[in-house]
Amino acid sequence: MARSTRAPLTEPELRAVAQFMDGGGGVFATGDHEDLGASMCGGVPRVRSMRKWHWPRPGPNGEPVAPSIGGPDRLDTLSAGHDPLFQLNDQSDDIPQTITPRMYATSSSPKWAHQAYPHPLLCGPRGVIRVLPDHPHEGECYVPDDLAKTFTYDGYDVTEYPGGVAPEIVAWSTVAARPADQDPRKGRLNATTFGAIGAYDGHLAGVGRVAVDATWHHFFNVNLVGDPLAPEDPIKSVGFAASESGRAALADIRSYYRNLAVWLARPVSQRTMWWQAVWAARWHHRVSMDLRPALFGGPDDLDLVELLRVGAEAREVLATTVTRADALQWAGRHGIGSVDPELWESLRPQLDPWRQRAAGDPEQTGHLPNLTTSLLPETVLDAVVGAVVYALAARFPDPTQEARDQLAELDWPAEVRPHLDRALDLVAEQLLGTDGQLRALGDALVTARRGER
Repeated sequence: MARSTRAPLTEPELRAVAQFMDGGGGVFATGDHEDLGASMCGGVPRVRSMRKWHWPRPGPNGEPVAPSIGGPDRLDTLSAGHDPLFQLNDQSDDIPQTITPRMYATSSSPKWAHQAYPHPLLCGPRGVIRVLPDHPHEGECYVPDDLAKTFTYDGYDVTEYPGGVAPEIVAWSTVAARPADQDPRKGRLNATTFGAIGAYDGHLAGVGRVAVDATWHHFFNVNLVGDPLAPEDPIKSVGFAASESGRAALADIRSYYRNLAVWLARPVSQRTMWWQAVWAARWHHRVSMDLRPALFGGPDDLDLVELLRVGAEAREVLATTVTRADALQWAGRHGIGSVDPELWESLRPQLDPWRQRAAGDPEQTGHLPNLTTSLLPETVLDAVVGAVVYALAARFPDPTQEARDQLAELDWPAEVRPHLDRALDLVAEQLLGTDGQLRALGDALVTARRGER
């Protein structure tokens, strides 16, 4: 269980982990209440300051105390189950806890939050992932105040948060208050909200990503597929499999597991995933039969309507293997970004909901974003995907063995660049025209209103 009574990681071990992380390797860490997990994770850079590991006293570098297993301030997320009272094995029933994901948007206006995206960790095939297994005493994720700490492990110097890129809470759990008589074993419970999942996008700073979770009970069989010690209970003995709603919740939870593996992967691995995904989409029957061979000759014959049509079709195909969030961030970071990194950096404020915002960049309360840019990410995504698919179709019109053999040596950015340039030019023209139409409409409305007065 890696409690603090076990020997912590040694300096050489911490050095090896730190070098792996600084070299782009992703790390996932979790524990449970109090100091469960502390000896393994409590000294690892970034991990040590994204989740509370130390109990009953603060950590050696002032890290906060972790939640206790008992008392009214325990982090108990058990949902009301099929029994009249709360009890430990309620965690094995078919009712999950509901979490609150952080939402992201290219617009800074909170009025448009409903158009935003969840963190890629919480984007599933059915939409936003809003459930996790429940548990009566969880740990807690948090964001540190000090991002400037440095450490030395066995002679290796580590800047904990290079470039000032900060971790963030990407989902919160809610504890509902309840009186002592509803839980004879654990007693009264105070209401609170706490960090359930934390994430650090180290790729923005040239290092590996980190994800932390409040408890490993979000991953344990007893919280997913039932309690083997409750064979007489038809629900708690099988967990989420007991009902249709439970099975839907489990599907979302499994999507979270897959997202962890994908999101923590190195950029070079994600880039490969992106190109392989669009390659597969190009040959999917829904896409291949919709392509127009007359347009295989070159990008100049393509118009925006055709690119958006094919891009939307290909995006639906991608959705069977790639989440909506991954498709959007990969199209930008590894599609546009691999062809023209400087262009992508200039476009990110309008296209990347998960970009690192500068400190002191407040939300513009009451501000409504430009009606054109509110739909821009999806429009650009469809145009980019459509362009890539047509570029591959022009280069490989038939699914031959020779085409498959050439994939390993293919210079993907160079191959798709002419079509991608065409797509972005067409999007720019459309945006300028649409923006001009909206301005003209605004001017007409202002003139008409003044005339009424």
